[in-house]
Amino acid sequence: MKNNMKKGLLVILLLSLTMTMVFATGDKEKGSSSEAKQKVMLYSSLKDSQLSAIRQGFMEKYPNISMDYYTAGTGNVMTKLATEQQAGGISADIIWVGDPTNYIDFKAQGLLLPYDSPVAASIPNKFKDPDRLYMSARLIMLGFVYNTNLVKGSSIPKTWEDLLKPEFKDYIAMTDPTTSGTTLFTVAGLVQNDAYGWQYFEKLKANGIKLENGSSGVVNKTAAGEYKICIGVDYIARTVMNQGATIGFSYPENDIPIIESPIAIIKNTKNPEAAKLLYDYIISEEGQSVLISEFTIPINPNMKLENAIDVNVAEARMLPVDPILLVQEKLPMLEKFDSIFK
Repeated sequence: MKNNMKKGLLVILLLSLTMTMVFATGDKEKGSSSEAKQKVMLYSSLKDSQLSAIRQGFMEKYPNISMDYYTAGTGNVMTKLATEQQAGGISADIIWVGDPTNYIDFKAQGLLLPYDSPVAASIPNKFKDPDRLYMSARLIMLGFVYNTNLVKGSSIPKTWEDLLKPEFKDYIAMTDPTTSGTTLFTVAGLVQNDAYGWQYFEKLKANGIKLENGSSGVVNKTAAGEYKICIGVDYIARTVMNQGATIGFSYPENDIPIIESPIAIIKNTKNPEAAKLLYDYIISEEGQSVLISEFTIPINPNMKLENAIDVNVAEARMLPVDPILLVQEKLPMLEKFDSIFK
């Protein structure tokens, strides 16, 4: 009887010890896993294919960091940020949109974390905020996208005035600047320029220009023949051309819209180290190579996009924009635009 009791107690003791070891091991492994796996969230107006390629390259380099992203037009990204801010906190760790004036607002609101990336040492200071709260990560240029079946030879536009020709009436389009930061910047440049002003947009309206909500959509509809021509983004046009679409792209002879697309880290990020690594990756030669593979002009001066206009040449023909004036007049400018087109 006593021997049986001793055996029973011994079995219970061994089972208890085994279960304790199992739970301890499980907790240790669980803790180790959560410590090793970091997260980083990017809010951006880049195309899904660009962000997917960045994500793939970044996670291959840093397998212990899980990167996620939200992509939409700049206007929608800004709306999401404002909504989250009012609700108590921004979920993004890094912001990367197409309208550089948004970063002036971010800076004024104290939303950004200063970071002087060592990877950016070779990138000119003109592309960096003096306080290192943000810096440009790519260059975007706009020009004329045309359907090569419908627009040929001397009909291919060379100037902004060419868009007013009767042959394009009712078959011309642009992206709505309320949803696209790059288009907003372009509209601002034309409005601020005495050679164009609001009179130019009134003439575009009279020539039947249509508005589209997406920068990709307006190019795709031109490729499909719904429009003969549109004001479009260079890298989107190159992407569609590479897929075999019947479109061409030409830069204006003068007044080329050139938009710097900055990145910045949110000040209250919960993942500062992962955010800095992603920031570094985007502006590194690895990250810039990913952008080049997606037909985007890199910010790194030592790297070139094949068959793209030389950045120095483009800057000499650039459509100037006063960013401070745009920040001050953005809302009334969009209201004026809507009064003409909507």
